[in-house]
Amino acid sequence: MTWKKYEFTDAKWAEMKAKIQKTFPDIEGGELTEYDPEKVTAVVEIGKLCTEWGTNEEGMQVCTKQAAKLSVDILWVDAPVAGFASYSVNVAPGTEAHQFAGMEWQP
Repeated sequence: MTWKKYEFTDAKWAEMKAKIQKTFPDIEGGELTEYDPEKVTAVVEIGKLCTEWGTNEEGMQVCTKQAAKLSVDILWVDAPVAGFASYSVNVAPGTEAHQFAGMEWQP
């Protein structure tokens, strides 16, 4: 398994997500779209990370500015699917917004 971190615009994530999804028949005769288990083990859509913090009137820490792009962590079955490499990001160890339990992040 390979764990990678990515950043996408909303539109690009919709396009790239389709490359790792598969449609299956459901038990009621319809269709169900899920992540393709032959490509990915897990996908975590983290969302737009906070890039600046401030405090509110009660002294609580609050996000004052979010990143423009969505953060997504993908645990690949093998190697990442073609086309994903250009959206990969490096994050300083220990500053990750998300971790897969028991996994080492592989920048």
